[in-house]
Amino acid sequence: MTWMMVVQWLHVLAGLTWFGGYLVMALGVWPALLRRPAGEARAVWEGLEKGVGPLMLVSGTVVFWAGVVRGTLLGPVRSFEVLFGSAYGLTFVTALLLTLGLTVYGAVSSRKLPAMVWEGDRFRTDAAAYLRRSYALSLGLFAAVLACMVLMRFGL
Repeated sequence: MTWMMVVQWLHVLAGLTWFGGYLVMALGVWPALLRRPAGEARAVWEGLEKGVGPLMLVSGTVVFWAGVVRGTLLGPVRSFEVLFGSAYGLTFVTALLLTLGLTVYGAVSSRKLPAMVWEGDRFRTDAAAYLRRSYALSLGLFAAVLACMVLMRFGL
C-alpha cells in the first residue's frame, strides 16, 4: 500500500466521521433533545459533548492535514504557480479555506451553544431556530467542501 492510499483513506474516513457526526447531531440528537424536558436534555447534551466534542475536533483536524498532505506532498500542488495558476490549485485553496471556515465556525458555535439553547433550567424560545440555522450553515459548508473534492478528483 502506498502512502497516497494511506493518506487518502485516512482523509476519507476522518471526513465521513466529521460529516457524519454533524448529520447525526442535526437530524437525530437535537430533534430528540428538544422534545425532552430542558434539564434532562442539558444533562444528556453535557454527557454527549464530552465524547463527541473531542471526536469532532480530531476528525476535523485529520481531514484538514491529510488533505494538505494529499494535495501537496503527495499531489500536484508543489508550487505557488500550481496553487494559484491552475484550476486544481484554486479549487484546492477554496477547499482549504472552506474547511478552515467550517473548523472555526464549529469551534466558536460549540462554545456558545449552551448559552444559545438554554436559559437557566429551560430552553430559550429561539433554541430550535438557532440550531437549525447553525447546522444548516455547517452542512452547507460541508457540501461546498465535498463539491471541491469532486472537482479535484476530475482535475478541476
